[in-house]
Amino acid sequence: MSIRIFVPLAALLVSLLPAQNRQQPSQEDLKAKRTEKLAKEVFKKAPWVADYDKAREQAKKENKLMFAYFTRSYAG
Repeated sequence: MSIRIFVPLAALLVSLLPAQNRQQPSQEDLKAKRTEKLAKEVFKKAPWVADYDKAREQAKKENKLMFAYFTRSYAG
């Protein structure tokens, strides 16, 4: 194998590792970002249910499919 193959692979592996010096956002920052996102017009156009279990129960009761929007940007 050529050394040229290992360099991009090593760069990819390093990019997947968590940054050691990156400061994690506080819970207050994460809550503020969530509130800001939920204030957008797209989230006002339909009655979104933020609780997965409640949404699942409601979908079952109404015999409807669920549309789930998951994001990891606010995981703490």
